[in-house]
Amino acid sequence: MKVFYDNDADLALIQKKKVAIIGYGSQGHAHALNLKDSGVSVVVGLRNDSSSWEKASKAGLEVKEVAAAVAAADVVMILTPDEGQGALYRDEIAPNIRQGAALVFAHGFNVHFGQIHPRADLDCFLVAPKGPGH
Repeated sequence: MKVFYDNDADLALIQKKKVAIIGYGSQGHAHALNLKDSGVSVVVGLRNDSSSWEKASKAGLEVKEVAAAVAAADVVMILTPDEGQGALYRDEIAPNIRQGAALVFAHGFNVHFGQIHPRADLDCFLVAPKGPGH
């Protein structure tokens, strides 16, 4: 396994993309703000009745319903609780994700256990944080 660190990455590559962070809990909050602070265009995807909508908006982030956030993004990162990710992917993400987009996970539980079957045209990768977001 090859592990990449900050000095291995070209930040300009992600700064050219629109990234949708799906969920705004501990990990979604951390990823969205980190990317925003790094000059990346970020949209947070949430249910329209989510209690996190106002929190993300107050943090200066663009917030849309999940389907709209996914449709507008080049990179989609799923950071919602595991038990709902399969249905969320099937209902909101798969029908709206662009051909050739990237799909990102914080761990591979739902892919490994067959709850999510990414399309062959999607680049899929893992960004696994070392600790909680807050």
